Amino acid sequence: MLENFTFVGHSGLDGFGDYGDLSAHGNYAYIGSRCSATHQGGDGVQVVDISRPNRPRLVSKLPNPAYTRAEDVTVLDVRTPSFTGALAVVGIQACFGSGHEAEVVPGIRLFNVTDPAHPALLGHWDLPQGTIGCHEIDAVQRADGQVLVACARNLVDHRNSKGATALHLIDATNPAGPATRADWSLNADPGQGVGCSAVQFAHSARFEDGGNSVYVSYWDAGTVHLDISKPAAPAVVSTTKITPPDEDGDNHSMTLAHNGQWLIINTEDTSPADCPGDSASGGWGEVHVYDNSNPKQPVFLGTFSTSDSRSTRTDGEYTDHNTEVAAHDQFFSSWYSDGIVWWTMTEHGVGTQRGQFVPPPNSDGSSSEVWGVYIDKIHHVILASDMSNGLWIVKPDRLGTF
Repeated sequence: MLENFTFVGHSGLDGFGDYGDLSAHGNYAYIGSRCSATHQGGDGVQVVDISRPNRPRLVSKLPNPAYTRAEDVTVLDVRTPSFTGALAVVGIQACFGSGHEAEVVPGIRLFNVTDPAHPALLGHWDLPQGTIGCHEIDAVQRADGQVLVACARNLVDHRNSKGATALHLIDATNPAGPATRADWSLNADPGQGVGCSAVQFAHSARFEDGGNSVYVSYWDAGTVHLDISKPAAPAVVSTTKITPPDEDGDNHSMTLAHNGQWLIINTEDTSPADCPGDSASGGWGEVHVYDNSNPKQPVFLGTFSTSDSRSTRTDGEYTDHNTEVAAHDQFFSSWYSDGIVWWTMTEHGVGTQRGQFVPPPNSDGSSSEVWGVYIDKIHHVILASDMSNGLWIVKPDRLGTF
């Protein structure tokens, strides 16, 4: 399906067929990988030359150990006394079902990708063997020169620590010797959530305010805004729970829009699959928008959903996953079986869909599942990572400003 999008290009990458999130930097896209049906993992981060978006070309990989997944990745330019160039930060997790969960070393890997065709490992920050690892990560260089990495731990690690293990802030100013700056947790009981996915854990973290804030998407416990102007001493600014109005309360990820005036919360609510036949659990996930003019007390503004996500159909997964923002109020969401959805919202909280791209079905007839979305402001295109079929590149029609 192409609605107000133009198809530009596609790469099936290396054919591994189990891909994760994506990032981009300059003329290159970086697509993470998961474990595959064999649970072996080890496929690395795919590095793709997109200088000609209609002809994307795989040029290298950022390796990860066997029996691990390199699911989440971000790339940024840094300049420090010990390193100047393009830095790729990759989160490493153990693969469930591999039989080697207790042997692998999860954590963070840091790569020099100044020459993306010839990446080089600079350093690593390790978690103990037997833990699962960093489920989602982010990185930023602050105005004071510090390079910070956020590691939000896997749900299993939360459960095993009874909620004490949640978020790590890591100083990677010297990528060859990253060190922990702070460990932080709400100390919430992981099993005391609400709805079908009744858990509380720090699913993801995202830096804002030039690295002086980090927002932790703490699933049913809410989206927690932390002041990290002093990184060693995170302080809670606010907690935004989406229950009510949402019945399941999932806070999967976030971003800010309108120059920080809006807080966008993605739910990844999979209630129709988790609780089939339970009418009280509602439909699939939708995006919640809050007025963030007063960061200490965000106020509910409105929601946006697709027609499929308002249903309980089970021939695919019709929930939002991640959202990125262009031109202050143009939102592009990865929406699993609904592909990439382009939408906007008024100051009064009224959401409108502007376009949609759904990749073709898989070879077995199952629906595609779009995991990641990235707004490429250099090439004026939208990048999407399809879990089975790799990288898709489309261009929104008549969007003048990125």
